[in-house]
Amino acid sequence: MVEKTQDLRNTLKVMLTSLGALAEYRDPETGEHIKRTQIVVQKLAEVLMKDPKFQKDIPNAEYVDYYATAAPLHDIGKVGIQDEILRKPGKLTEEERAIMREHPTMGYNVLMEAAKGLDDKTMIKIAADIALSHHEYYDGNGYPNKLKGDQIPLCGRIMAVADVYDALVSKRPYKEPYPHEVAVQEILKGKGAQFDPDVVDAFARIADGLPELYQKFKDSVD
Repeated sequence: MVEKTQDLRNTLKVMLTSLGALAEYRDPETGEHIKRTQIVVQKLAEVLMKDPKFQKDIPNAEYVDYYATAAPLHDIGKVGIQDEILRKPGKLTEEERAIMREHPTMGYNVLMEAAKGLDDKTMIKIAADIALSHHEYYDGNGYPNKLKGDQIPLCGRIMAVADVYDALVSKRPYKEPYPHEVAVQEILKGKGAQFDPDVVDAFARIADGLPELYQKFKDSVD
C-alpha cells in the first residue's frame, strides 16, 4: 500500500512537471526560468523548514519537495492569455496589463479543478496557492486579491522572491540582465513591502550560491 501511494505521488509529480512546462512553451522568453525558480524555491523552503515559526507550513523535507514540485506551475495560468499580449515585445497597455493580471486566478482555477477526485490534494493545493498568490505583496499592494502579510500562503511568499530574483538577473527582449549583486539588493530593498521579511532573510542566506547555480541553467538568449 505504501509503495502504491508513492507510485501515485511520483506519477502526479511527473504530470505536474509536464503541465508546468506548458507555460514555458507558451512564453518562450522564459527559457530556463522554471528550472531556476524551482531550485531557488527548494533552497528557501529548506532554510525556512528549520524555523519553528514555519513548522506548520513546512513540517518536514517531504513538504520541501512538494514546494519544489509545485513551483514550476506558478505561471500555468498564462496558457489562457492570448499570444498578442503574452508575446508582445513592448510595453503592455493598461487594458492588456489587466488581462495579464488574470493569469494567477486562471492558474488557480485550473489546478483546483484538476484536484477534484483526488484523495490527497496536498501537492496540487500548494501548486494552486503558488499560482494564485505569487504576485501578492507583503504590504497588500499586489494582485489579484491584495492579500497582506500572513494572509498570503507561505508558498506564494517564497515563490514571489524566487520569481522576482530570476526576472531581475535574466535577459529579456526589453531589458538586459541585472548583475547578481544588484538583484540581491533589490530583493533586500523589498523586505517588508513586496516581500515577507523572513523569506528575504532566508534569501540572504542562500544568495551567495546562486551565481554558480545559474551557470548550470543559463538562458539560450544570454
